[in-house]
Amino acid sequence: MASGFGLTGGKSRCYDLWVDLAQCETEFKSGAIERSACQTKLADFIECLDHKRERARLEEVREEILQKSTGEPPRRPQRGLIALNQIE
Repeated sequence: MASGFGLTGGKSRCYDLWVDLAQCETEFKSGAIERSACQTKLADFIECLDHKRERARLEEVREEILQKSTGEPPRRPQRGLIALNQIE
């Protein structure tokens, strides 16, 4: 990641965000800014790596589309647990 090279040899997708975060950390260590100024850059970098906010938003949109098409709220399955009413 820190090398900046992606799988195909070009620049990795998150490299620019990593550079911004590293620059922010350098400014923090020099005393020019406070650490809280780097929190948004850190959050953006982590989102680029994991896509958690993007997946959550896509799930919200999917549920809204289902609700509009069926007219009833979508059922949310319990992950990792079997609901008691599902056991026969």
